[in-house]
Amino acid sequence: MKKPGKSEAAFRVVAKRYPGLVEKIKRLVEESERAFAGNAPETEGSYLWEHTVHVASLAFKLAEEERRDPLLAAITALFHDAGKFAGGSYHAGGTTEEDEAAKLAGPVLKRSRVPAADRYAILAALGSLYKEGASPNPTAAIVHDADFLSKFGALGVAQFFIKSALRGKTLHATVMNSLSKELTYAACLPLNMRTKAGRARAEAKAEETIRFYETLLKELGETHGGAFRIKTVSVPHPSRRGRKIEARLVLSAACEDCGGGWTVARTIKAGVKCTRLEARLRCRSCGASHEIGFCLPEL
Repeated sequence: MKKPGKSEAAFRVVAKRYPGLVEKIKRLVEESERAFAGNAPETEGSYLWEHTVHVASLAFKLAEEERRDPLLAAITALFHDAGKFAGGSYHAGGTTEEDEAAKLAGPVLKRSRVPAADRYAILAALGSLYKEGASPNPTAAIVHDADFLSKFGALGVAQFFIKSALRGKTLHATVMNSLSKELTYAACLPLNMRTKAGRARAEAKAEETIRFYETLLKELGETHGGAFRIKTVSVPHPSRRGRKIEARLVLSAACEDCGGGWTVARTIKAGVKCTRLEARLRCRSCGASHEIGFCLPEL
């Protein structure tokens, strides 16, 4: 018998302690994802569940290294995106998916006979995850780091492009619209970790990810007929006065319509669960424009 992988180990522990719990969470995730997709073409399997599996396996391992309860971390991670498409919508009424996840988790955990103390711990972790001003929560910190680590490195890059394809974007459109965020977060990844175990992994994942994207931009520029460049801009930290974040904007080297250069105007805006950077590019020659927007890392 082959040695079980990390995700198998995490799921085996959860399933042994609470039979049927993993299947219940999986149904919640998949049903909400299908409701949100509506009439979109069906895909094989569930992207959101695949991501959830990855985060849970990382959270289980990080918790072991942090000498925290890996079972609580894995279950919290299994629920962390369960509320993303609650009711078939995304952030309906400005509600975050973590708040929705906590609403869904309570009854499921109770029916699965999870002890009250553990239920409250899981709900508290979900309630403080990604919430500005929330009290420090060790389990939430572990799931936070696992969630971010899952989005970088080879597997994280693969998931990024799968998500873009599911949204109907071409490779060029993905690069122009979304790669700025990926590069910014990759560059900030070690600073964005909340645990020692997370930081130990972040440096290598950040380097691996940046190296891949830089190579991709070079090859895409050669085949697309125009070069790309990465412009680093310093923006105010969303919550720490006096600190700066080095954001990385992916730009075509020249306007595709006329070959002119770009001017870049940027603003910082408060979003539902984050502070957003919005950059507007305008060609100096013909006035063509392009917009890039994404949530800034918390650091």
